[in-house]
Amino acid sequence: MNTTSFEELNSFVTKYQTDSTIASLTPTICALTGVPEPAGCGAVELSAVVDQAVRLTGDEHNIEKALIFCPDAVGEVHRARFPELLDRVKKLAGFQFSCAAVMPSVTPVCYGSIFSGASPAVHGIQKYEKPVLTVETLFDVLAKAGKNVAIVSVNTCSIDCIFRKRDVDYYSMRSDERTFELTRELIASNRYDVIVSYYTSYDHLSHKHGQWSKEAVDALHTSVEYFETLVSDTDTHWAGYNRVVTWTPDHGNHVVAENNSGHGQDIADDMVVNHYYRVKSKA
Repeated sequence: MNTTSFEELNSFVTKYQTDSTIASLTPTICALTGVPEPAGCGAVELSAVVDQAVRLTGDEHNIEKALIFCPDAVGEVHRARFPELLDRVKKLAGFQFSCAAVMPSVTPVCYGSIFSGASPAVHGIQKYEKPVLTVETLFDVLAKAGKNVAIVSVNTCSIDCIFRKRDVDYYSMRSDERTFELTRELIASNRYDVIVSYYTSYDHLSHKHGQWSKEAVDALHTSVEYFETLVSDTDTHWAGYNRVVTWTPDHGNHVVAENNSGHGQDIADDMVVNHYYRVKSKA
């Protein structure tokens, strides 16, 4: 464990009294799939998820397929305002964890931590910028273990940019609709062991129209509908595999003005999110 990463990540967990950190995604997926953690990882795996995998499959390393769904900017503040909507995610997933983001709470910094298990001081992105990460990430260790990985995202978004130069397949799409459609196709094709599917519309529309505007709230509903459909697809096409599906946002947001929202501050609305995990054994 990287102690620098652990201390920085844990400081936000302590401050916001959350179950874990957003960076726990990486060590949890590593434990489930039986691959080593990246070198800079300081986050701790979610033991409840790993224990469930053991109960269902007989071994913590038996997960064969993973779908990581990433809805940008959906935080605890959204679950509190629309509990019935996010309860649909929890009902499917089973596991819900409150997680602290990192500072600044912006997309490249947060997803840098989510997919490396490292703090910003260790992975190197400490402001809104999109350099290619040079530290070891989840994608590096998965590729070294022979896993086939796909990253499906909108053109030039953070996830599309900062994890380049890995031995994975990149699908850069022009819209969330195409990202969603292609994710469905890739699940059905059965070509990949791990698929990351990114959803940007809520974040984009909340910046443009406001956190609780009709446009943004409609996109929030769409993110849940997409998740429900993708879970159904994995149950259909991955029924013969031990599998995990996650709901993995990066940060929340807050009202800046009547027709605008933002994030990046060290406040609960920006810093507290919920991660969900669904573990299923093969039929």
